[in-house]
Amino acid sequence: MASDAAESPALFTISHIATALITYCVFTTVYYLVTAPRPPTSIPWVGYGKGWIAGLRNFIAVKEAKDWVAEGYDKYNRQGNAFVTPQTLGMLPEVILPPNQLRWMFDQPDNVMSTSEGHYEFLHGDYSFVDPIVLQDPYHEHVIHKHLVRNLTAIIPGLAEEVPRAVAAVYGTDTKEWKKLELLQSFMDTIPTLTNRMLLGEPICHERKYLDAVLAFTLDVIRNLSVLFLVPRALHAFVGPVLSLAPKYHYWISSKFTVPVIKKRISDITKKDAGDPEYKDWQEPCDFITWSYRTAQSEGRHDEMRPERIAKRILPLNFASIHTTAMTANDALGMILSAGPEVIEGLREEAHRVRKEEGAWTKQTLSRMVRMDSAIRESQRMAPIALTFAGRKVVSKQGVTTPDGVHIGYGNLVSCPWGPMAADTEYHENPDVYDAFRFSRAQEEYETMSPDEKANCDVLKMKQKGMVTTATYHLPFSHGKHACPGRFFVSHELKIFFAEFLLNYDIKPLAEPPKKMWMIRSVVPLPTTIEVRRRESPWTPESRT
Repeated sequence: MASDAAESPALFTISHIATALITYCVFTTVYYLVTAPRPPTSIPWVGYGKGWIAGLRNFIAVKEAKDWVAEGYDKYNRQGNAFVTPQTLGMLPEVILPPNQLRWMFDQPDNVMSTSEGHYEFLHGDYSFVDPIVLQDPYHEHVIHKHLVRNLTAIIPGLAEEVPRAVAAVYGTDTKEWKKLELLQSFMDTIPTLTNRMLLGEPICHERKYLDAVLAFTLDVIRNLSVLFLVPRALHAFVGPVLSLAPKYHYWISSKFTVPVIKKRISDITKKDAGDPEYKDWQEPCDFITWSYRTAQSEGRHDEMRPERIAKRILPLNFASIHTTAMTANDALGMILSAGPEVIEGLREEAHRVRKEEGAWTKQTLSRMVRMDSAIRESQRMAPIALTFAGRKVVSKQGVTTPDGVHIGYGNLVSCPWGPMAADTEYHENPDVYDAFRFSRAQEEYETMSPDEKANCDVLKMKQKGMVTTATYHLPFSHGKHACPGRFFVSHELKIFFAEFLLNYDIKPLAEPPKKMWMIRSVVPLPTTIEVRRRESPWTPESRT
């Protein structure tokens, strides 16, 4: 009997485990292909085609998406027709609408085409944001929509105070030696302090361990996105939970700082509301904690009044702010530095002039920085952070039918061809050229006109060229009711940053803008080194060389 047991084969051999994994992958892949949403076959597909063999080729084509989207835009979107980009590894297929149907898309109600569901799909909400509810019900976006713009006047002084310190900490104070920095990383190191001055205030925005944690969380999410886009969906159930450990760990570290502050704030608010005489003169801080708690309180959202929930919502706000703002700043400064000395001098002159005339950084001061605004918007146009953008997921069980009669079934992703549109001559003259002041010339010319000449100008059209003004042809912040609520803060943040940086530092020019590569439909910035040196005194027109 003992010899029979000894001779029986082991159950968990390497070959058995490998066979089980291969069997699982095959069956889950087949199941996914059978049950996955089906993009419409009545419209053209780009890539290698629609059949099984073509599908396999599409599945592994990680570097062809840029050419495919450009081809689809030229062949189909320009004629007013939608097309489909096929699935590649973990990135799902998309139905890309033509420009003349984008207004229709943005007008669709959330119970037909959902932005939050689209974000959840794209950002892999099951694994990247600690708790799925954070993206399934993006209450933090609702809070920012409701409070951020109306409180910008109160926020700007703190931001203006924080920027010089943050810039000096990263770019240095040495007026003799040049300092080399990796451009994108320099922004990743600077922006967390500025973002959290707005979200949480002092002193937490200066806590190094907290800032390291939220930056690490941001990098965790970016890494998870990259990995899960490259891993077939059949393996997400195995890979996803492992990848989720890092963001959970960094949330746990950040919560050691945020949860006590949130609990104290809730206690203070409760005592103030109860009429505690010791709180008679106490003023609620103007930050995300107060906004979030007060909004949830007024709307009866008791789940959103819990300290842990508020702390969890601080993380996606940091991710959105740090990642997209750093990418935008990286492209903007890289293009400014490679555009020639007249661009830097023009930006310096404007920053110096309006700051001197207004006396401080205010909404009025920043609104007058039209050259800076234009330089940033032009970089967003020249260097989109994604080929397709503003994705919606069809959540109506009956699907949805486009204006030209194409039926798109439940579960499909629908998006805009932002990359090709940004380079289309129909919208921009000489679109392949970075023209830093493309969007500010008309406004500067307007300021020099006589009253009679101004009366004949379309002022509304001129003002619609600002970087925060969204449109179906300007989509870096999306468009419609789900346009990025933080774009006004980002605009002010970048203008103050670039003004302080350009006035107080000499920067060696770049031979070319930052390079990047495309992996499926997402961009990967490549390292760019800059050299900076603190000026002995701020730039003035008299110090021009």
